[in-house]
Amino acid sequence: MTRIPEKPPDEKELLATHYKEFMDLLQQYHNTGPEAGSIVVLVRKYNELEYIHWDDLRRKNLPVDPAIFWLLLKFLRSSQFRTIRIGPESFGFAVLERFQQALHLVDKSSPATFDGFMGMPPSETAKQQYLIDSLMEEAIASSRLEGAATTRDVAKKFLREGKQPRTNGERMIWNNYLTITWLQEIRDKPLTPALIREIHEEITRGTLEETADETEFRESNEILVKDRADQTVVYHDPPDFNQIPPMIDDLCRFANDEETFVHPIVKAIVIHFLIGYIHPFNDGNGRMARALFYWFVLKHRYDLFEYLSISRLFLDAPAQYTRAYLFAETDGNDMTYFIDFNLRTIGRALDSLRKYIATKRQEEEASLRLVEELPGLSFRQAAILKEFITHPFQPFTVAEIAGTYHVALQTARHDLQTLERLGRVRSMRDGKRQVFLYQQRDQ
Repeated sequence: MTRIPEKPPDEKELLATHYKEFMDLLQQYHNTGPEAGSIVVLVRKYNELEYIHWDDLRRKNLPVDPAIFWLLLKFLRSSQFRTIRIGPESFGFAVLERFQQALHLVDKSSPATFDGFMGMPPSETAKQQYLIDSLMEEAIASSRLEGAATTRDVAKKFLREGKQPRTNGERMIWNNYLTITWLQEIRDKPLTPALIREIHEEITRGTLEETADETEFRESNEILVKDRADQTVVYHDPPDFNQIPPMIDDLCRFANDEETFVHPIVKAIVIHFLIGYIHPFNDGNGRMARALFYWFVLKHRYDLFEYLSISRLFLDAPAQYTRAYLFAETDGNDMTYFIDFNLRTIGRALDSLRKYIATKRQEEEASLRLVEELPGLSFRQAAILKEFITHPFQPFTVAEIAGTYHVALQTARHDLQTLERLGRVRSMRDGKRQVFLYQQRDQ
């Protein structure tokens, strides 16, 4: 369970009762003498390097009263704050210097071709594998964040084989996968309430108790965001359902506004946050929010994000993901906390992709050696053989190979039969289905 952070003290009340102490601290901050040094260092640490929340600040060993220091932090934050109005509520964020650096690194990596990020053109087989694997990872992780009860390996297997989902959890993952692959097709559309409903319908089809909930905004205030393990803990009480249409209209205006510049990655993160905050549907809001994030970055030609599974990293740190929401809401809808968490996560995702690519390059080199050793073997067939060598005791089906390498069933069957003729794999019956196993060299 994620603990709900303590709300910051009321700034107006603090200022009314501690005005002199605050002004003294502000003057000390602006002084050039040695006594200002520690305050300047602390301000930089907690406003720029960490962007600390009151719940954490109050526990720090500070040279001044934490409440007065909090006033100073909030005063300085206000100078770089951007505010947006969504329905009757105000939301804000600051674009920190550290954010600018992180965004610059993203801009250098994408918009760019995947080939450019790799530093050398990959084979089309490898490139397609990277893409499919990433889309599957995102679909699985986003669904598991919403409670889809299945393991990553089981989910990947049924996606690769193209099997019809049997459980509600599998249906969630299947819908998510189809939706993510479809977002590229609709990325040039403007964001509208109708498009939001359409995406939500694709994500939730066949997974909700009421079919109408797939396309209609909620019409009650019975929805509360609770801790999954302890339903007595309420994290978020969404806005009144009557406010949903005007809030969604304002969200769409913000998304489509090209006159007031907000970096597209920051804007995508804000859209992600706002869908979670508004909670326009009875269910599926988290999946919807993450899908809109992907749609928006693809809309702005950050195509490399197709190869990044952000939700997988959220799934690795669900408490931090929840806490980023809670920090924002408990501090007057300051979305900087949520932007901070997401930019850090994107940075980790890029690092993870670089490591993944380095590993796959080694595998490609091994596949190329197999092509040289076995005349007549195509690069794709060599890559398939490498998969068998890596997992010598795992059975593979024709459908699974077809899904993994994005080829027709007939092509996958031909590839496996070619490897079987070469004595590198063997086929056997597993019930009603045919599976292929690696042929150990001493067999």
